[in-house]
Amino acid sequence: MKNSFLVLFVIVLGASAFGLEPSGFSLVGYPDYASGFSPEFSSMASFSFSSGQYGSAGEGTYLGSMRFSLHPDVDAVVEMGYSRLMMFSGGEETGRILGGFQLNWRPSENSLFSVTYRGVLPERNLNFGGF
Repeated sequence: MKNSFLVLFVIVLGASAFGLEPSGFSLVGYPDYASGFSPEFSSMASFSFSSGQYGSAGEGTYLGSMRFSLHPDVDAVVEMGYSRLMMFSGGEETGRILGGFQLNWRPSENSLFSVTYRGVLPERNLNFGGF
């Protein structure tokens, strides 16, 4: 604990020594950033159906996303969705939970640093407590 505090103190002191004052950075009250937290919502739905010699199958997918700005140079995207494969010939139906997030930082007009994570969770792995 003592070592962690010492390392944090050295980082803050070093940042201040190079002119990076933490008091000058605010995610919410940035002076030139009047709009604040105003998320943008979007969604996508797709459906498909296939029929052939061995039977018929259909798939439906919905994905909703919310984009919001944390700072004029930093924005984030959160995604959540569901996909269902339906077998009309007696096969196993499967559902999947879709999700992800993305964090974008634009330090200048010509550069972008982005961290993205997306994943799929099979529906059978969820435990809804007997529902």
